[in-house]
Amino acid sequence: MITDLTYLKNMTDGDKVLIQEMIDIFVKQVIEYTEQMKDLFEHSNWLELSRLAHKAKSSLAIMGMKEMSGKMKELEILAQEGKQVNKYSEYIDEFIHECNAAVEELKSIELL
Repeated sequence: MITDLTYLKNMTDGDKVLIQEMIDIFVKQVIEYTEQMKDLFEHSNWLELSRLAHKAKSSLAIMGMKEMSGKMKELEILAQEGKQVNKYSEYIDEFIHECNAAVEELKSIELL
């Protein structure tokens, strides 16, 4: 399992409708964040990439993707400081890969 919905279930008191809404929001965010990350990287906009990584890490944490959330924290700090630029594409590629797998996993979960 890539995701762990324990936190989300606790946060929503197990409300299946609310959980599904949160999953739907996450799926939309993944699409937006993926495109934005690629664009920000392409344009060497490290400060905005840092801000986006900060937003993404929260979404990942809610879905129980702790390891990927931690990697977005690393990217956030590196990009904020403009350090180790050569590693940014690795973080972005891993984000895309993990999130795509998570979306597929979440689509297979039947809550309602």
